[in-house]
Amino acid sequence: MNKKNEIINKLQSITGKYSLGGVFNDWIHLMAYTCSNTMNHLQFEEREALYLSIIKKYSRDQAITFCECFQLLTSALEEDSIDWLGEIYMELNLANKSMGQCFTPNHIARLMAELTFVSGQSEILENGRMNYYEPCCGSGSMIIGLASAMKEKGYNFQTQLIVHCEDLDDNCLLMTYVQLSILGISAICQVKN
Repeated sequence: MNKKNEIINKLQSITGKYSLGGVFNDWIHLMAYTCSNTMNHLQFEEREALYLSIIKKYSRDQAITFCECFQLLTSALEEDSIDWLGEIYMELNLANKSMGQCFTPNHIARLMAELTFVSGQSEILENGRMNYYEPCCGSGSMIIGLASAMKEKGYNFQTQLIVHCEDLDDNCLLMTYVQLSILGISAICQVKN
């Protein structure tokens, strides 16, 4: 069984008292608070309180399952830098149809990144880094595709890419935040229209 299916099965095992969408969103928030508190201590106590308010709803075994899913996601991103959370989200049929959510498939995101990275290369040569703006980031597939294209061409996306991304849906934005944090991509993520 691949890591994506393992994550899906583990998340589904937590449902019962809570909907699958609720479990998924709680998992995303737990990971985001963990990433943020690891890297930024400015609002540590507030985020820790939010983390605890979510995790207390679940049993010890369920909390361990969330941690196992986080580990599987990290491992999957290390093996193949694609938008795993977007794939899981869409496979679980959690997209918000009223907001018109339809995530860009990984192979399309990668192709678009390859085609548009030409201007980014000249920006890196000129400034030492590239700035990238994603106004509707979803779960981050376009950004992750760009990072993969940069890596393939010999650039270091962890030091040469600065991202500013936005989305209307805070859960989607948190998916982007979590994946970019795991990948070590510098980004400002904001909920905006």
